[in-house]
Amino acid sequence: MSFIAKVFEITEKGVEGGVDAVEEWNQHRHAQKLLLKLGVAVYAEQRLGHDHDTVERILNAIDGHVAETGEVELDHLRVAKDVLGEEFVQAHSGEAVVEATA
Repeated sequence: MSFIAKVFEITEKGVEGGVDAVEEWNQHRHAQKLLLKLGVAVYAEQRLGHDHDTVERILNAIDGHVAETGEVELDHLRVAKDVLGEEFVQAHSGEAVVEATA
């Protein structure tokens, strides 16, 4: 294989890896935005008397995101452990599932 062909192959792999990383970041950012909106909608429902339709709409959007990406991003739970509690995060993390089956 020539030097130019090797450089082209390495560059192509790097670009593909970069595209994958950007796509993953965009999915992560989209999930973060949905969770933020959910928090606002729940606050509005619980404290400001807003109807439940907005909460349900955002929950459906989160379900759609999960169906599209294939799994729940547990990083979001870890980030919010101060809100949800350590026990909740552990109960819903992959590590807890592994420990429970062992």
